[in-house]
Amino acid sequence: MTTREDILNYVKSYKEHYKIETEPIYILHLFENPNKELIYTSGKHSGFPDTGSEDEVGFFYNIDDAIHTMHENITDIRETVYNAGFILCKFQGTYETAGTEARMYFVWDEEKQGFFEQEEPPIFKHVAY
Repeated sequence: MTTREDILNYVKSYKEHYKIETEPIYILHLFENPNKELIYTSGKHSGFPDTGSEDEVGFFYNIDDAIHTMHENITDIRETVYNAGFILCKFQGTYETAGTEARMYFVWDEEKQGFFEQEEPPIFKHVAY
């Protein structure tokens, strides 16, 4: 499971490797269906998971603000539709993607009324958002 500390280490190494000073943003990317039995039912046959409805509901400059928003379901980001999602760490630029080392996976917890960290399902391992 990718943790907050893993993301911060990723940011540090990315900035050192590419010799940049800009900071990333942390995008809240939510989707409807994390159920691995139902995830390929759309008939797209693209090799990518069909997650149902998806939306990037916001972004933050600080990872702690992004995590807090997920945990607390701030401004009802779930919208009774989304059951899982990612915090995606992305830097400025075109075709910037967030592979497994640059994202945290969250699942809706009905009892706690928020999204909480879980191990990313293997079905997403080859997908870069």
